[in-house]
Amino acid sequence: MRTIAVGDIHGCYEELLQLLSKVEITEEDCLISLGDIVDRGVDSVKVYDFLRNRPNTVVLMGNHERKHLKQTLSYSQEIVKLQFGDRYGEFLEWISNLPYYYETDQAIFVHAAVEDGIPIEEQKQEVLCGCTAGEKHLEKKYRDISWSQLYTGVKPIIFGHRVVGDSPLIIAQKAYGIDTGACHGGQLTALILPNFEIVQVPAPKDYWQEEIVKWQLPVMMAKPWSSYRWEKIQAICDEFRKSSNPELSAFIAHKEQWIQNLLDLAPQVILKVEEKLAELISIYGKDNFKKPASRFTYATLLYQANASNLTTKFLQQTLQTPDKWLQVMKDLGI
Repeated sequence: MRTIAVGDIHGCYEELLQLLSKVEITEEDCLISLGDIVDRGVDSVKVYDFLRNRPNTVVLMGNHERKHLKQTLSYSQEIVKLQFGDRYGEFLEWISNLPYYYETDQAIFVHAAVEDGIPIEEQKQEVLCGCTAGEKHLEKKYRDISWSQLYTGVKPIIFGHRVVGDSPLIIAQKAYGIDTGACHGGQLTALILPNFEIVQVPAPKDYWQEEIVKWQLPVMMAKPWSSYRWEKIQAICDEFRKSSNPELSAFIAHKEQWIQNLLDLAPQVILKVEEKLAELISIYGKDNFKKPASRFTYATLLYQANASNLTTKFLQQTLQTPDKWLQVMKDLGI
C-alpha cells in the first residue's frame, strides 16, 4: 500500500482526476489531501464529493476550510457558498470533523506549518492550518525565516498552503512543500510514499482569475444588503460603481437608488415619531410618557424628539441598517 499526498486542490477537479490516473492509484492506496480542497477553482463541489466518498482517504483542515467553518467569508468563500447552494450546511458539517494533522510511520502531514520542538499533538491548530493568527504567531517567533528551514524533527513534514513555484520545495527528509499553484495555472502535485516520488499534472490556465470576473454579479446579488450598515453599503457601492461589467455597475446603481429612496423618507419618519410623541404626552403627560414609550421599537427616537433634536443624521446613526430602518417604518405605519 502506498500513501499519496496531494497539495492544495482548490476546486481543480479535472486535474485531480488526471493526477490520480497518472499515479495509477488503487483502492489500497491511502490518499491524503493536505487541505484547501475548495475555493478559487471551478469545481469545488465535485472535489468535495469525490474526496468525501472515496474510501481510504484523509482530508486535512486547511485555512480555506476553516474560513468556511468560522464564517469569515471573503470573495472566494462567497463563491463556493453559492456553488454549494442548499448543500452548504452539509459541507460545513463535514469539514467540522476534519483533522488538523495526520501521522504515519514515515511522515507527518499538515496543511501549512509546525513549530519546531513541539509534539504534533500539542501544536496550535492555527499554525497547522495556516490561518491568519497562525501566520502571525510564526512571524513573531521566527521573523523572516521559514519554519521549514528550522525544523529538526525526526519525521519529515509534508505540507501545502503556500505556493512554492512550479516545482515542490524539498528539504530532504525534513520538509516537502507541495502546493504548486494549480488554481493559478501552475501544477497539481502528488508526493508518493514510501519512496517520496513526485508526480505532477499541469493546469491549463489560471482558473482563479476567470472565477473572479465570472462570479462578481452573483456574489453581489447574494449579499445580505439589508443587514449591512450604511457605511458598508456605501463602501461596496464606491468600489464597484465604475465596474467594467455593465450588469454589475447597473446593479450597484440600483442599490444606491434603493438606499437613497429609503433615506428620502426620513422627514416622514420624523413626522410620524413626533405625532406619536404628541399622542403619548396627551395621554400620560410630559413627565410620565417615557415608560409607556419604552415598549415601542423606536423608543430612542421618541426620547430624541422630546428633546427637539430628532434629525435625519440621528436616524441614520440609530437605525444603522436598512433592516432596522424598514422595521421602524413598518411600526410607524409608513
